[in-house]
Amino acid sequence: MVIRERPRSVQLRMAISPGSDAAFSSQKSTPSESPQTKKFPQTEEEIFYMNCRAAYLTVFKSSLENIVSKDQLYLALQHAGRNPSQKTINKYWTPQTAKLNFDDFCIILRKEKPTSKAELLKSFKQLDVNDDGYILHTDLYKFLTKRGETMTREEVNAIINLVDVNADGKFDYIKFCKLYMTTNEQCLKTTLEKLEVDSKLRRHQFGNHVEASSERDPSPVRKPSPRIIRKTNQKTFSNKGDTRSSLLSATRKFKTSLSFTITMGANSNQNSKLTEPNLIKVFGWTGELGPGIYWLIPSTTGCRLRKEVKPVTDEAQLVYRDETGELFLTKEFRSTLSDIFEVIDLDGNGLLSLEEYNFFELRTSGEKCDEDAWAVCRENFDTKKNELTRQGFMDLNLMEANDREGDPCDLWVTLHSMGYNKALELTEACPFVIDIYAEKCKPKIKAVHMEACSGQLEKAICKSVLSKGDAKVMDGYENIIVHTYNCDTWITSVVENKSDEKVIIHINNELSKNCVNNRGLNVFAVEVAPKSTMVCQHVMPLNEQQEWVYYCIYSLIS
Repeated sequence: MVIRERPRSVQLRMAISPGSDAAFSSQKSTPSESPQTKKFPQTEEEIFYMNCRAAYLTVFKSSLENIVSKDQLYLALQHAGRNPSQKTINKYWTPQTAKLNFDDFCIILRKEKPTSKAELLKSFKQLDVNDDGYILHTDLYKFLTKRGETMTREEVNAIINLVDVNADGKFDYIKFCKLYMTTNEQCLKTTLEKLEVDSKLRRHQFGNHVEASSERDPSPVRKPSPRIIRKTNQKTFSNKGDTRSSLLSATRKFKTSLSFTITMGANSNQNSKLTEPNLIKVFGWTGELGPGIYWLIPSTTGCRLRKEVKPVTDEAQLVYRDETGELFLTKEFRSTLSDIFEVIDLDGNGLLSLEEYNFFELRTSGEKCDEDAWAVCRENFDTKKNELTRQGFMDLNLMEANDREGDPCDLWVTLHSMGYNKALELTEACPFVIDIYAEKCKPKIKAVHMEACSGQLEKAICKSVLSKGDAKVMDGYENIIVHTYNCDTWITSVVENKSDEKVIIHINNELSKNCVNNRGLNVFAVEVAPKSTMVCQHVMPLNEQQEWVYYCIYSLIS
């Protein structure tokens, strides 16, 4: 966003990603399908949401219930096949956290991938001095209590006392890794089986199983005139047995349905390419503001950031040793760290203040660096005016690698948190710059940390769409309203529930053409709490150079 007059200005740099409160991806979404009619295998996105829902409903009765403690978060993550460390829990449950909802839980699962057997074996193999598949209890104890996130004596003893993986003072880590993976897989399997057996829970997962379409990419509905939005009576469609008629006959099984059609023309800018997250776009606003404090909330729909263009097979090298054994950062990693430095240098002065560095720490570790720790940092690394230089930032990361004896696992945690993949490509974050120009005053701008999953962005979006969008009431249900806001480059819909009961809305986008949404699903359901509003979906053109048609059916299940 750019607020522009002249001549005084101030600049702020940051980055957003779909896994933070600055992204449009944290909503209650539920894949919907019919086992009797669906002919295609489930997509990765559908499987992901099914696993999320299954794990959540093992701990809670409804996806509308909130996680209210660290213990509940730990338990839910375990049921999702994760084995979170205390550091991981503290990253998402900070002293300011009062609750997390199902959407937050999905975001966490996206970030915290299950540990693979190969990764476990690689970690333990570093301690296997004889390369025979065993680690001495003395070495294991030293490693687990002195390095990285340390464990207590009792926790280590619990591992050493596992009969199946310990004998003669040695720890069989190969057998332990197999046991660990089997336990995680069994935990997730049991969770999914429980969801399948319990029809009530299955209703939470799949809506009411009425999806009848057997094709993923049906022919699009005939296009009306451009930029027209309207409520369509489904009885006006011809009933010739095509995909549309079967879909519309399915919607009649709902209590009521509402459809929207919007046709958007192709972008005239032939040089525009919206498939890359680092696309340079400029948005501006000019106007008069009275005295006061104003919040600027940059955001991304997340429609394109989730989709991997190509799978990453080779992991980039982050560190290396020279002939003397001294550890260094690779050229590629230094370049990436330099880019990260540019992002977290909020005022653009080429230095990192404690406040700027803490935005980085909160994003990557969930913890702040206090004044004492910052003083130690200034003593050991290159600083200028009590702020960390670019070289100091590089050396800080090198020290982290040295602390792990060259193991880059902690460095990868940092990179993944900042949106980079294994090839050091920025695929899950979108850096931006805010410039403010004022004519009669000297504006001040300050970055304020938005706690992950706090809902601040959601509230702002809902308020904006309700004030600007087109509102349509569900037939016979005047308290259920769908608001649709049509911008030049995207469409956002918000569901407003004014009733005293929660409602489940089934959303079907299968007749849309050249569209992609932030859910990653054409068909899903959302639960809307009583007396509340929620962002349902954001839709953008898959190819901006072609015409795109947004055709969506909203149906009330309960």
